[in-house]
Amino acid sequence: MTRHEMRECIFCLLFQNEFYKAEEFEEQRDNFLKEKSLSEKNEEEILDKLKGLIEKLPAIDEKIAANAKGWQIDRIAKAELAILRLALYEALYDDTIPVGVAINEAVELAKQYGDENGASFVNGILGKVVNE
Repeated sequence: MTRHEMRECIFCLLFQNEFYKAEEFEEQRDNFLKEKSLSEKNEEEILDKLKGLIEKLPAIDEKIAANAKGWQIDRIAKAELAILRLALYEALYDDTIPVGVAINEAVELAKQYGDENGASFVNGILGKVVNE
């Protein structure tokens, strides 16, 4: 599994997290991972990153809110929000991912999953955060 595919799985799980309570999300997460037929190593890596990301959500959301002028977090489209969260986690807390790669991958995910202005929005917010 490539890093891009892994990142896409984490994005999908993070997106799902917005719609379920904790115990329901665990079931959805497990079903999603089972459908992907991942190796044990890949599944463990995805779960570790997802866990770390969810733990850092308050700090990540604070960064998003501070840099999304005119936008409240609950008004940002769920796909773009999940992409921003993932990218900021990678850029700020994952030393194995270069900041430029995190931003580029986020923009690509936004082009694929976001609305027509999603990539520009994501790129703008990420640019502000990493330049602080």
